[in-house]
Amino acid sequence: MTERAPLLDRPVRRAVVDVALTLLDAARTASGRLDDPDDTEALHDFRVALRRLRTLLRAFRAQLDDAVSKKLQRRLRDVTRSTSRTRDAEVQLAWINDQRPALGKRAGPGVPWLVARLTEHRDKGYAKARSDGVAQFRRLDRRLRRALSTALLAPAVDGPTLAVATAQTIREQTATLEHEVRAAHSPRDVEAIHGARIAGKRLRYVLEPIVSDAPEIAPLVKQLRQIQDLLGELHDVQVLLADLGNAVAEAAAEHARGLHEAAVADAAKGQRKRRTGPRAGSAGLLALARHARTTQDELFHRLETEWGGSGQLASLTGALNAFADALVARAAPPSPQSPPIRHGTRRARQLPPRRRVVPGTSSPEVA
Repeated sequence: MTERAPLLDRPVRRAVVDVALTLLDAARTASGRLDDPDDTEALHDFRVALRRLRTLLRAFRAQLDDAVSKKLQRRLRDVTRSTSRTRDAEVQLAWINDQRPALGKRAGPGVPWLVARLTEHRDKGYAKARSDGVAQFRRLDRRLRRALSTALLAPAVDGPTLAVATAQTIREQTATLEHEVRAAHSPRDVEAIHGARIAGKRLRYVLEPIVSDAPEIAPLVKQLRQIQDLLGELHDVQVLLADLGNAVAEAAAEHARGLHEAAVADAAKGQRKRRTGPRAGSAGLLALARHARTTQDELFHRLETEWGGSGQLASLTGALNAFADALVARAAPPSPQSPPIRHGTRRARQLPPRRRVVPGTSSPEVA
């Protein structure tokens, strides 16, 4: 049985299709787990598989010759984004529950109200993902598999190797990562922080499938995960702060409505409705916002300290670019070499003796 070539040495289109089908299988498996209410990682795994697939198709769009149409890629994006708010609610609930001991008495009123609100959003999001999201994905799954099969049947499938195409993507995303991290001068530079997080994620998603072919990049993948985790925590807190602003406004409006109902109710006839559930209140939400702001500043300080300047970030980007160069060299054909010179095996050519004419005579003399 003939062994398959390493992924990096396969024609790029074949290699990309192989990885894409593996990711589709992972997404299909995770989508089936969404029905289990005790599986807290199902939605995360489903989203990760789809994000990896989107990154792959985006990075190698030119090599696929548009076999996966822009319309299909937009639908893939829409399926992923449809679960974003559900995942945000899940992450925020986990963060708030972790921070409650630090808040102490400042956690209420308002925080229980926010927790109940986020829980409702999360549960509704899961229900929608189980029904609409899974059905939408399964239709898209079939169309994507057909498109990928078509890509393999297209002419010129034996084009450049995955190594060459990956080198270009590494260089582009490395430059973006470096630029965005250096552009983030404060926690308020939300776009730069988000851009750096996306660039780091795309780099990791491109590198991880080829670690088995190039084990020397395992430390680089680990570093990318470290900076991505830090940027991800920072991004999550920034999203929470923005959502807390909306929550404070909603809590204030709900509280005002309650006061209005109390004012117009006929208390003598007992027409005032008794409210159920946690009370809306801004005090606890504002305390939570101040705590989140402190956490945001601490995370940004870590980003500056650990990755700013010419330290770890410069080392990482330098190593990534060096690996891109190595990928190009790996795919280059060997240069022709001159045949080796063999010494001592060839007899020297015997030259005829030189002759000179002796002055005063016409006869040559052997020198």
